[in-house]
Amino acid sequence: MTIPSKSSTTRIGIIGTGASGLSQIQQLLEIWDQRREDITKGGLEVVAFESKDDVGGVWLTDDQPKANIRTHLPSRDETYSYPPEGSNPSPMYQGLRTNLPHDLMSFRGYPFPEDTPVFPKQELVQKYLQSYAEHYNLLPHIRFSTRVERVYLNPTSDEGSKRWTIESHDLLRDQRKTEEYDYVVVANGHYSDGWIPPIKGLSTFPGKLIHSRFFHCASSYAGKTVLVVGSFASGGDISRLLASENIDKFTSDGTPLNGYNKEEYIKVYVSTSGYTQYSATEGPWAQYIKHVPLISHLSSPTSAQPRGVIHLEEDEEGEKGELEHVDVIIFATGYNFMFPFFKNTDKPWNTTRLSEGVIKGEEREGGEAWEKGGLKGQGVDGLDETLLFLKGDRTISFPTLSYQNVPFPLAQVQSRFTAYLWAGLLDLPEKIQLPHNPSNPYSSSVTETKDGKAADSFNTSSSSPPAGTPSTRAPEPEEAKEDKGSVDPPQPSVEPKKPRKVLQRIKHLVFGAPYEWTYSEFLMGFMTRSDERYGRETENHWRRVEGWRRDRREDTGLRKRMLGY
Repeated sequence: MTIPSKSSTTRIGIIGTGASGLSQIQQLLEIWDQRREDITKGGLEVVAFESKDDVGGVWLTDDQPKANIRTHLPSRDETYSYPPEGSNPSPMYQGLRTNLPHDLMSFRGYPFPEDTPVFPKQELVQKYLQSYAEHYNLLPHIRFSTRVERVYLNPTSDEGSKRWTIESHDLLRDQRKTEEYDYVVVANGHYSDGWIPPIKGLSTFPGKLIHSRFFHCASSYAGKTVLVVGSFASGGDISRLLASENIDKFTSDGTPLNGYNKEEYIKVYVSTSGYTQYSATEGPWAQYIKHVPLISHLSSPTSAQPRGVIHLEEDEEGEKGELEHVDVIIFATGYNFMFPFFKNTDKPWNTTRLSEGVIKGEEREGGEAWEKGGLKGQGVDGLDETLLFLKGDRTISFPTLSYQNVPFPLAQVQSRFTAYLWAGLLDLPEKIQLPHNPSNPYSSSVTETKDGKAADSFNTSSSSPPAGTPSTRAPEPEEAKEDKGSVDPPQPSVEPKKPRKVLQRIKHLVFGAPYEWTYSEFLMGFMTRSDERYGRETENHWRRVEGWRRDRREDTGLRKRMLGY
């Protein structure tokens, strides 16, 4: 699609072509085409940067074993698991299925094929995103095998200059470009920099140690004793897949059945602070999994204990256990948000607190050294009230950073909202207040303090805007008023001794159901009012979230009924 130019061209750079990046390309092209008579900004040029050779983001994988580097900083009890230079594997693994039914997770106006299983495997989602890009002719706007290595504010303020500078690297031709853009979309995903909790003595562990990003195939662990740390989505899934290798081959204590070799038995431990809905506590695989408390510390190997000792925290009876024969530790403990192209020495990242950490050179030895100095952390603190743009600057967006939601349709709403805004079709107030979030257990928390200084607050629980601020709240739909919802996934049935660190650090981004629908309809309200102002009709699915999506989302037991887990 070619967007005719009126007087000037708006240039928009998009980092990443997973679901969020593809949705943003499509919405920008659609809005600039359908609303050309209303847009006074002129033409549009969209350039999307994709470091891989195809679209799909996290869903794109070559289904091959994943090389990784393990690095320790013992003085800080820090451990890193990352790919070697030139490698960028997907966290997908054999046997993975979606946690959501495909109709619920589909984009509006573009369903999965009719013969798609209710919970499709990874390869079908990958094909869906590829077909989406082809259907909407998005590929001409994408530079494949091109990595963004730096994004910063343009140092000049000359008339005609654009706001942002993007430095990119064509990996096939080894060519670099520096270009200016009016707007930037950061859709690089947040499943690449695995977080491993600091544990004293972990550097002395002599066996294999990886983050779950590098788990590929359960059968490759035959004959091993494996400790999976974490029982949320990945931890529960990986422990189930490992244990399933024993079904019909061994008894629960490892005694061979049907002539199988006892050396192929996989002994599975899961270390967790409590059970979640993903914990593999039921089903034929459950008998092969032993749940243990969190790791306290490790003792170094000795001649009597060549694999060292993994010391555990107290169990419910107050006893402290030990594990002495573990071959592999897999940390399914979540990910950092990572923005390696935002250098802490560049504007505005040298003065804007977007995330709490910086990538150190020591954690990339043998890996991608160019990432040093980039921003990372378990939280994203520098977003505006919509949780979509940089605080104080709506020329750069961060779609789908929120947690516990249905990402594809949410990305679509945020992408459309962004397209409306950048096309000049929205008249937003300086201050926006989101509706109350009953799905978020942290939504009523007050501003925290750290080292005596007030930290940024993202309290979305207030029922009225600050004094002197005009209300910009959309009325809550009846569904939201009637159904106060619950945290999805639910908290462990046995209350953990420590709250989940991931939820603690991204508490303002915890959406859950039904708030994701309330949030979506809040953004839709601005777009609907814009359509009315310009005399345009608004399609029903852009006015309100479809009722069938709400119903499907509420059926949290569907997967277990269909798949047994």
